[in-house]
Amino acid sequence: MTAHRFKRGSPVRAVAYVRVSTDAACASVPEQRQAIQAWASREGAEIAAWHEDRGEDIGDRPGFAAALEALTLAGAGLLAAASEDRASIAGLSGPYRSAAGERGARLVTADGSGMPDGTHRCPICGDPLELWPRHPRAVCGLCKHEATDEAGRPLEFFNTSFEGGFGARYADTGEPRDSHACAIRGVRCRADEGRFGGIVIEAIHEKP
Repeated sequence: MTAHRFKRGSPVRAVAYVRVSTDAACASVPEQRQAIQAWASREGAEIAAWHEDRGEDIGDRPGFAAALEALTLAGAGLLAAASEDRASIAGLSGPYRSAAGERGARLVTADGSGMPDGTHRCPICGDPLELWPRHPRAVCGLCKHEATDEAGRPLEFFNTSFEGGFGARYADTGEPRDSHACAIRGVRCRADEGRFGGIVIEAIHEKP
């Protein structure tokens, strides 16, 4: 088993994703594109590619699949949507958001809706992050993919069933690992099962 090694995309390069439906309140394609372009100008970000989907079928999103592919091809570290409601309709609040993270990108919205306010940040990379009271030292979704063992071998952590549980393995071979310990960019961390499932990794020591 050979795993794809995670690589974080450029923080100033984005892939833009637009989705329109029959909802009367839905912004049009030109309106969404204008909002995203204005955001890119403010933030000094380059839009490497544009992709869109139309219609109500949330199971049919060829534009989103193409946007995920474009993240890797362009080395983009940002997936931009016009607003939180467009991101939600796109399914970015669930597994598709994780799919972007696995490609080294984080979701941003042009109007800032649904985004962390910046008062709390990832202890590893400094990206804005929602504060989890139970896990105040939790790292962001992108840094989770950079976890390694003490020797620098990439690790993967996962739930062992739908009910939760904790498992660890080496990403390069799939070999099981019986430990919660890991490191991210030289910072000692610990991985555990989240309270409601999923995996949370917390930094143990401050970044050097």
